[in-house]
Amino acid sequence: MSDEMILEEINRKLETLTRLVAYQIVQKMTLSEGAPLLRRLGFTASEIAAIFDSTANAVNVRLAEAKKKKKAKSKGV
Repeated sequence: MSDEMILEEINRKLETLTRLVAYQIVQKMTLSEGAPLLRRLGFTASEIAAIFDSTANAVNVRLAEAKKKKKAKSKGV
């Protein structure tokens, strides 16, 4: 097995472990609650969608809503 193949296999396994840990963190959260957290942890919309069995578009909508809500909260609205 070449070094490149070994690294690809390690990378695949790390990605799987990362998704499992992320799922454990957000398993009792809704998409609206979990998406902003996972985004802050560096997940893309597509990765978040896979964790929540949703679509990237739905994730982006929830992220925009959360951002809007946070902005309104910081302004005291």
